[in-house]
Amino acid sequence: MVSTEKKKVLIMFGGVSPEHEVSVISGLQIVETIDRTRYSPVALFVSKKGEFHYLGDMKSRKEFLKKRRDSVTFGRDIKGGYIQLSGIFGQKIYVDIAYLAFHGGLGEGGAVQGMLEVMGVPFTSTGQEGSVITMNKQLTKEIVEKEGIKVVPSVCFSSCNMKEYHEKYAQEAVKKLKLPIIVKPVHLGSSIGIHVARTQTELEQYLLEASYLDTEILVEKFIPKFVEYNCSVRTVNGILEASEVERPIGKDEILSFADKYERGAKKTGGSGMASLDRELPAKIPAKERNRIQELAKKAYRACRCKGLVRIDFMCTPKGELCLTEINPIPGSLSFYLWEATGVTFRQQITDSLEQAVTDAQAKRSLEMDYSSDIVEKFVKS
Repeated sequence: MVSTEKKKVLIMFGGVSPEHEVSVISGLQIVETIDRTRYSPVALFVSKKGEFHYLGDMKSRKEFLKKRRDSVTFGRDIKGGYIQLSGIFGQKIYVDIAYLAFHGGLGEGGAVQGMLEVMGVPFTSTGQEGSVITMNKQLTKEIVEKEGIKVVPSVCFSSCNMKEYHEKYAQEAVKKLKLPIIVKPVHLGSSIGIHVARTQTELEQYLLEASYLDTEILVEKFIPKFVEYNCSVRTVNGILEASEVERPIGKDEILSFADKYERGAKKTGGSGMASLDRELPAKIPAKERNRIQELAKKAYRACRCKGLVRIDFMCTPKGELCLTEINPIPGSLSFYLWEATGVTFRQQITDSLEQAVTDAQAKRSLEMDYSSDIVEKFVKS
């Protein structure tokens, strides 16, 4: 007999990250859209200080600021993974699946994924290994380049001694790449901390500023008059799929945080990445669209991705297509890219949850229980 009991879904968002507010928007979009005939969702908000707050069964974004915030701890017992409300007799809430809507920080970078793996709770998004890779722009570039995917020429610096050596690093970057140059924090998204340096003095300043935002700094050659393309990739029923391709349209020289989240939001009331001005589908030949989609799939596999990600490309005036970054949990979950292919946001959420369970079961089937008496012998010796 098939169980009709709804699966308990823990929707996790917020976090210690410069993209905290963007994550809250994505999380609330999931709260409002998830199929409640199949799932019983509860919200878990992580504050900017890293505190975990249980918000219970929210149904609307309007409840977010009014909801009582109960502290929780995490655990696992014979019944499975759970969250427990604060207090000696705090209620245990067993979780079937976690839907991750974090952007940046530990929530997107692999730490939460590792915790959920220890708890035995399936989760949407790339696993711990792939999250660590894709949240590091430099590491991503190194891996995809070995697979024959072009990237923008760059150099990477550590932030730990930037104050002492910023002039030397700036000289090294200019010698290798020539001005102008783009400065990017390695682990941050949403275009936070990105600047174009046109002089060595500006470069030194931006390197110092970035050193306060991240542990590593990526310095890339500036490509004038480039065109940006984004494509989402996901796994559904074990099959790799690529979304429609979009061309973001920014008012700034590089696509900024304001372009992505603020300008469009003034017209739409705030819908995260979905409010960005864009050309969707991108007005490009079918051959070029297919090339972007196939490269996106190739990068997905190379970087050990799972679930749904967004992969960003830059096309140079010479027609060279360069991968710029992979977003393991993209803003607004890139739902608009899949809606352009005819898949509703609600169905996307369901697909992600079902695939998360399938992935967890496959991984569990590989676990080996190796029996040995070495501990007993050690204790008795």
